[in-house]
Amino acid sequence: FLTISLTFILKPEEEVKEEFVINEDSFNIFPLMAWKSTHEKWDGKEGDIVKIKYRVTTSNTKLWIYNTETGKLVHEQPLIRDPWPDGRHRDFTYVWKLYKTERSQYIPPGEYEIRIGGLYEGGFGNLKTRIKV
Repeated sequence: FLTISLTFILKPEEEVKEEFVINEDSFNIFPLMAWKSTHEKWDGKEGDIVKIKYRVTTSNTKLWIYNTETGKLVHEQPLIRDPWPDGRHRDFTYVWKLYKTERSQYIPPGEYEIRIGGLYEGGFGNLKTRIKV
């Protein structure tokens, strides 16, 4: 009996992750959404991320992320995205890592603006959203 009791006392609580549910009707009206989450890093530890779901309607589209306090560009999506060859839009979900990696910098807490834009900074882009991390 003692062994069984200790097992339950020493067993760590499982962490419950909140699930973010996207309302498709809202997404169709404003096709840019961002939410905070975590995922497992290469070293097995949890890392903070922002998931960004967005719609691509124009060729050479990518995400640009700015610090709202300084106006400084803090992240540029390395991949460009295009609509389907027949012209239909495509939806993507991008993972923005807030921790330092070989290809990204540590992102401190603050407010950031996510913009859907073109191949070059300052190009087209009319959808923007803000997120606090």
